[in-house]
Amino acid sequence: PRYTSTVESAGAYFASGLDNSFTIERFKREFKIELQSLTDEEMVVDLIGVDAAIANAFRRILLSEVPTMAIEKVFILNNTSMLDDEVLAHRLGLIPIKADSRYFHERAGDEDAD
Repeated sequence: PRYTSTVESAGAYFASGLDNSFTIERFKREFKIELQSLTDEEMVVDLIGVDAAIANAFRRILLSEVPTMAIEKVFILNNTSMLDDEVLAHRLGLIPIKADSRYFHERAGDEDAD
């Protein structure tokens, strides 16, 4: 590949004459955040002048900072479903749990859930 060795060239659009290369100067000049709405529960913003991959990286970083609660340990006594115990336990762990974080304490990394 001729145009993939550096971030200075973006080969996907090179043939059409579009310069899609990344430079920090252009990023500083063109990047804008417009606040659309803000409540106690939600914030809606428009990221202008960035690639979808950069916007997705921001989204993932912000989501990783939101405190979450999930089912961690599952004890199944009698599973009569067609799902294996491990699959059922995994699916239970994917259920979002709405809980007030003021009533719970965060465990240390080595602290057991019991």
